[in-house]
Amino acid sequence: MAGLIVLAAGCTSYTIKYDYDPQEDFSAVNTFDFMPYPETADTNELTFKRVVTATTNVLEAKGLTRTSDNPDVLIAVHTNAKDKVSVQSYGYSYAPYGYYWGGGGYWGGGGISTYEWQEGTLILDIVKADDKELIWRGGASRALPSSTTPEKTDKIINEAVSKILKKYPPKK
Repeated sequence: MAGLIVLAAGCTSYTIKYDYDPQEDFSAVNTFDFMPYPETADTNELTFKRVVTATTNVLEAKGLTRTSDNPDVLIAVHTNAKDKVSVQSYGYSYAPYGYYWGGGGYWGGGGISTYEWQEGTLILDIVKADDKELIWRGGASRALPSSTTPEKTDKIINEAVSKILKKYPPKK
């Protein structure tokens, strides 16, 4: 059972959420930049750089331009990793010797299995550059692999950013 859970975690899908101000005219947003890397962030600087690169690639493919010279919006990057535990109670277990040894089949007491993992969350906030008013927020969560390489990390971040920004800008 634990092997199935680990296998399922390896093919984990993302939970994607987004929200925006429906009164905002997103067609007027043509340029963007990023808020600086927060020194007190839980995110390491390598992850931050990867998110910035992936976000820039997606938004430039949508026709926006990254510039530090008076951008229309700024993007704030937030990440988080939480330890999670899944507990599954089956409500039954098998008799100590089963039917072949005179056991009674099902046995009371119930079986319990647990699985621990880390869930990672990436949030992109898009705020107006002039007054820092939040106009769009998107996030992705998924189980993180127990071990990774820089290439796997790039892939995970690129997938998450693509999924987060899939419906940006929102249609009127």
